[in-house]
Amino acid sequence: MIGWSNLPNDVPQKLLASVEQQGSPQLAYRLRWVEWAVRWGAHLSGLDNKWQMYGLQSRFTWRYEIIATYSDGAQQIEWLLPLPRQSQRTLWQRLVVDFKEAKFDLNIYNDSLARETYAHYLARQFPEHQGCTLQRIRYDLKYQYILPPAVAVKEQQLLEDWVETNTISNFDVSAVVASQLGTEPKPLLPAGPRQALTINQ
Repeated sequence: MIGWSNLPNDVPQKLLASVEQQGSPQLAYRLRWVEWAVRWGAHLSGLDNKWQMYGLQSRFTWRYEIIATYSDGAQQIEWLLPLPRQSQRTLWQRLVVDFKEAKFDLNIYNDSLARETYAHYLARQFPEHQGCTLQRIRYDLKYQYILPPAVAVKEQQLLEDWVETNTISNFDVSAVVASQLGTEPKPLLPAGPRQALTINQ
């Protein structure tokens, strides 16, 4: 079941097309029914994931930094939200409690709508900070390249020192916050006194 589910999609299609051309319609129908039953069984049992055991693996590692921008009209504060993968955690929390966090980040990696939906959720969880109201949620993607094996052995490190940072989403959540707090949304000023990013300790 695992092997059949992980075949390239065109392999079963070509096989069934060949049976339809050279065999009887009854045999082709039975094979299609068996193929459907195997795929449905693999789907129900969770064995139909496409594996990459022998595929090309990514040569970089990445993580999100989700940053909230707060404003009270006179100043702006950027705060690294205290989420599981970007705040200090105990060993128990990292290994047991947070085991789904990396999968969640992977699920929203290529999905702008999912990132925006999560930003709205975060806006309801953290609407205020140090007396300021939340205005925007920003997703910064940070990634480092993995060194080739020979270089990694020589340098005694797995990753390059250089970290690339790209902002991939920056959502205005002031309307969500205003709805949460029962206030009118305030426009985010383009300039003015700005505090440095607050890193969670």
